[in-house]
Amino acid sequence: MKTSAKWRAWLMIVGVLLGLLASMGLASPAGASSVAATSSPSQADRGRSDADLSLRISGRGDYRVRGSDYEANRVHVWIVNVSRNRAVDEFYVRTHHGDFTIRDGGLRCDRTYKAVSYSRGDGWVSSNKVRFHCDRH
Repeated sequence: MKTSAKWRAWLMIVGVLLGLLASMGLASPAGASSVAATSSPSQADRGRSDADLSLRISGRGDYRVRGSDYEANRVHVWIVNVSRNRAVDEFYVRTHHGDFTIRDGGLRCDRTYKAVSYSRGDGWVSSNKVRFHCDRH
């Protein structure tokens, strides 16, 4: 088991890297909802691959990440709380003919999220930011 200091240092490094990655992306439109977001190429992933990443969040905090056209067989994927600049979930996935789907839950209301992936064959790929609004009926 990792020590607390090592764990905090690792989280800080990942947070800084993901923050830098997030700052390179394009801003989402003002009317963005939790319907769907597709990837926008940033300077980091232009020209390396045709990989595409999308994030969709349902009304209960369940989410789906879809990746397509990846060259790599194994991809590291993070779900990032852009509001706090922190990774909230992390996955290593295997692609099937360049595609993968991740389904999970537990996202919190009134925060903005994005999916970010990295693989050697594709570089960094990220989805657009998605604002998650909860229904408060």
